[in-house]
Amino acid sequence: MTLLTALGLGICVLIALTLLKQGADPISPARLFGFTWSLSIALADLKLSALQHEWALESWLLLLIGVGGFLIGTFAAFVLHMNVPLFPIASMRERLQRFQVNEKKLYLAIVASVTMYLISYAVIYAVKGFLPIFAIGGKFSRMDFYVFGFGVLINSTAFIVYFTLLYHLYVDGKRGKKLFLVILAAVSILTYFLLVQRFQLIMMAFLCFTLLYYATRKVRFSTILLGVGSIAGVFFGIMTIRLGKLVATYTYQLSRMRFPKEYAALTEPYMYVVMNLENFAFAVARADYHTYGYFTFDFITALTGLKYWVLEYFNFTRMPFLYSPYNTYTGFFWLYSDFGVLGLGLIPLFLGLIVGSLYYRMRS
Repeated sequence: MTLLTALGLGICVLIALTLLKQGADPISPARLFGFTWSLSIALADLKLSALQHEWALESWLLLLIGVGGFLIGTFAAFVLHMNVPLFPIASMRERLQRFQVNEKKLYLAIVASVTMYLISYAVIYAVKGFLPIFAIGGKFSRMDFYVFGFGVLINSTAFIVYFTLLYHLYVDGKRGKKLFLVILAAVSILTYFLLVQRFQLIMMAFLCFTLLYYATRKVRFSTILLGVGSIAGVFFGIMTIRLGKLVATYTYQLSRMRFPKEYAALTEPYMYVVMNLENFAFAVARADYHTYGYFTFDFITALTGLKYWVLEYFNFTRMPFLYSPYNTYTGFFWLYSDFGVLGLGLIPLFLGLIVGSLYYRMRS
């Protein structure tokens, strides 16, 4: 274990110890962000794969600028709200239990969302002619299951489940409607599972956990363990479907792992985390041009259909300087690619200020 790994894990322990303070919120933005990044950096520094490399000083500085910018933003929000009295979590739960929703509008919104989701799903399947779960190992992948416009609507599973939970928490009676919504939510989850994707399912878990934590007394240590176990189960379940034992061994070899083959199943989750950082560190030290907002405002170009036209017109590279089969970067790389050091420092700071301010407004 290197000094940096020990430091990262030590910060995680210190953050965990802050929870011993009465009234501490385990999912406050700075605490959650700091824990996640400290753990990720500690894991990356273990260098358990030969694909990982020693980072240049420039790469370390740029990564810390992005992480530090967000944390400074949340600290600025803390200072601005220092004299604002905050509700204890217990008081928040009491107030939120009295929250009122428009039952009819919420019900119709959920049904309409599921309808649009299923229509989009059917259209994409009709156009593409395959489902990713049945195309594993073939010439198609989950990235090919996309049709402009409909591909956006198909990513609504997390919100369908979240608002279904909201309906159950805040609508009395209506057992028939609740059962119907549970069936719709289950259909959404199962059909999305066939796409062999994790992002919406993990987002769904975090959204529902946050609602249950702040609005009810259902979240205890046992339920947290259950939630973490469920997320891990989804992660490894999809990994198993995608890979299987034989291909897991192949991935272990392809990733050039430095731990025993008996633990080959740990290859993908470990590499899933650390290669984001590795690709960032490798690419920022070699980037020789900027893209001036193309990646930051990707959601706009995706919705307008200009995404790939702009890419081809300006001859941009969406995944530059890849040196391994792992093709994901941290979000910080897109900020640096668009606006350089200035964007890497200021945009996370601004986002941290917004997130922190929203958090303190919620708590007050």
